[in-house]
Amino acid sequence: MRLAEQLAALATAEDSLRRLESELSEIGARATADKELEELERTLSEQEQTARGRTSQLRQMELEISEIRDRARSHEKALYDGSVRNPADLQRRQHELDTLHHLVEAREELELGAMEDMERGEAALQETRRLRDLRGTDLEKLRAEDRRRAPEAARDLDSTRIRISAMSAELPDSALRLYRRVAARRQPAVAAVLGGTCSGCRLPLAHRILEEARGDALVTCENCERILLL
Repeated sequence: MRLAEQLAALATAEDSLRRLESELSEIGARATADKELEELERTLSEQEQTARGRTSQLRQMELEISEIRDRARSHEKALYDGSVRNPADLQRRQHELDTLHHLVEAREELELGAMEDMERGEAALQETRRLRDLRGTDLEKLRAEDRRRAPEAARDLDSTRIRISAMSAELPDSALRLYRRVAARRQPAVAAVLGGTCSGCRLPLAHRILEEARGDALVTCENCERILLL
């Protein structure tokens, strides 16, 4: 196997290593927390707090309307039971009664709007609860799968590390140093040559570079510096 092919195989193995490390990291994080579920819980808490505030506000509105109606009934009684006879006093009470009626209408409109807001808020709250419960169920399934997968992924991780170590030991130090230097700046570090073009940067390669890449010597792309595999 040519050096470029060995390095390409090493790059593939290291990609597998990174994927396994990422997978195990996600499994570990998911075992103790879940961002989506936490966000739904926060949203639900905020919606419940808002619902409590709306309930309190609506109750206060109902009390205010009841008090205004009581005052209006008091004026109506005084107007129609004959207890007030002074024309000026009658006129004043009638004016106050009209004002109270308008005030009740205005308060009832506000109350209706508050009730509509409460209904919309309750619908949103129920939807968030549904999504929270659904995510909780999905999360339990994911965690069950994680518990099954984790030992297998850990074994794959160990075997991949051993394989990478063995592959690295078979390479000349100079080739391994070049690979590490390129890999630190470019991913993937090894790029196949396709139709005379570097697959890493997608720019055409000089004829001289192509000829050199056909041998066993390691050749890098003049543009992106990736190791070329032909």
